[in-house]
Amino acid sequence: MKNRECLWFEAGYPKPLKPILEWNWAYIADHWVRVVAMFVLIITGIFIHTPFISGGPDSSIMSNMRFFHFVAAYAFIIGLVIRVYMAFFSKFDADWRDFGIMRNLVNVPDILMWYLFLMPEHKKYRRYNPLQAYAYLGVAVLIILAAITGFAIYHGKILLLIDSQAAFGWVNHLLGSESYTRLLHIGLMWCFIVFMVIHVYLCVMNSLVKGDESFTSIFTGYKLPVDH
Repeated sequence: MKNRECLWFEAGYPKPLKPILEWNWAYIADHWVRVVAMFVLIITGIFIHTPFISGGPDSSIMSNMRFFHFVAAYAFIIGLVIRVYMAFFSKFDADWRDFGIMRNLVNVPDILMWYLFLMPEHKKYRRYNPLQAYAYLGVAVLIILAAITGFAIYHGKILLLIDSQAAFGWVNHLLGSESYTRLLHIGLMWCFIVFMVIHVYLCVMNSLVKGDESFTSIFTGYKLPVDH
């Protein structure tokens, strides 16, 4: 049977693709820490803004939600710091060059036409296509803005060391009031929600169209080396 299979391949049948390592454990762990942190931030943030579970007079649910919100926020920020560090210093794949703004700009029409199903193929990119690179840079900016506005509307000690109003009170003055800062903070949350929905959709669509298992690669680390 083995000899017959070899003859089939030699006769022109395509050989099975060998998976390649797209992500190592550090990238996978950092990704899922940020995903979990984002979910926790969204759920607790919605509750803090509009409580959807009623508690009695002795209930500690709000304090618990605020606690988990801040734990997730610290994890989110640390996850971004680690990802930036790996982009420059990872021995597995220091991919900071993939995020070149001007270099990616010229290829936006190519990948956009493919996503809109107006072209059968797109150029071959290394790890991220131009729209992915811009989206991930945008998420990094959103995380920074969410952290700054979050600390600005917090009244207490950051990491039990830094007075939040002393360090970030200028944000409230810049935006006009703490109420406007709070509205911006909530608006940033909805930006994360929109990003997650589009991100998951495009990952699934991209994986199904190409057949490269790119969607499952963030779980397994491996994808198939499809050329298109």
